[in-house]
Order: sequence, then C-alpha cells, then structure tokens
Amino acid sequence: MFDDTGRRRFLQLAGTGGALSIAGCSALSEHNGSGADSGAGGGGETATVTLAVQPDQQSLQQLQSEIQSKVESGELDRMQAQAEFRQRRIELTQDAVDTFRNRSNVSVSVDDTVSDFGVLLVSGDPAALVETLSLAEVSGLFPASTFEQAQAQAETTTDTGTSTA
Repeated sequence: MFDDTGRRRFLQLAGTGGALSIAGCSALSEHNGSGADSGAGGGGETATVTLAVQPDQQSLQQLQSEIQSKVESGELDRMQAQAEFRQRRIELTQDAVDTFRNRSNVSVSVDDTVSDFGVLLVSGDPAALVETLSLAEVSGLFPASTFEQAQAQAETTTDTGTSTA
C-alpha cells in the first residue's frame, strides 16, 4: 500500500552479497586473516558484519490498519498517509534497533548504526553473531561492506546529509 523505496533499494543492494554470505557463512569464518583476529588460536576470533533488524510485523500491520482507517475516514489524503506511514515505520525500526542494543544477553558489540534503515555494524565471536539470527527483531546478517552502502544511501535520502547513529 505504501511506498518504502529507500528500504527496498537498500535490501536490493544487500540481497546478493548477503545471501551468499549467509549461505556460506563466509563473512563469519575465514575472513579474519586480515588482522581482525584478537587472540591466538581459534578461541579469540572476532568478525564484523552488518546486522539488519526490522519492526515487529504485528506493529506494522496495526500501523497500516490505523492509517488506512484515517484515509477512509477522510482524515488523511494518500500523500499524507504515505508520509505518516514512512515516518512511523522509521520510528518502529528505530525501536527495534534500540531493543537489540538493550539486550543484556547479546554478546556482540554494536560499532555503528543507521537506525532509520534498521542496520547495525556489529562485531563479536562468529558463533554469537550467528546466534543473533534467533532474535525476533533480527532479519539478517550481511557483509560488513553492506553497512557502508546503507550509510551512503541514508546520506542521500536525508536533506541534511547525515545518517542516524
């Protein structure tokens, strides 16, 4: 119903590399030979990846239903409805980022974020990074370079030229 091209475009950019990365877990395994190793042996390995989070689907459906009823009642026209949906979806996405950051049982560190897109640059033990996929708000792991693409897109989609951190 509502246009969300910024997020769609980001996901298109991330899709190919992300699918390959997740399928082979290549971003989480042998890519650490470039100095990312923090200790001797296999126990001290760390990896850095892009983690994507998304709002709760029930909250999104409730939002869409609420805005649809405002359109039907004449409170909002289509353009206003799209703008409100976009803004409130960003807020829900930022809430999902905050939920992830505030989890005490997650043993990965958040290095940077693009909250509007629900994208975080995280680092930690490869097993802990894969384990984040079991969290409800986490929708995928992507190569670390995907974060830079999200940052660049966030800068081009905002009037101020700054990303949300």
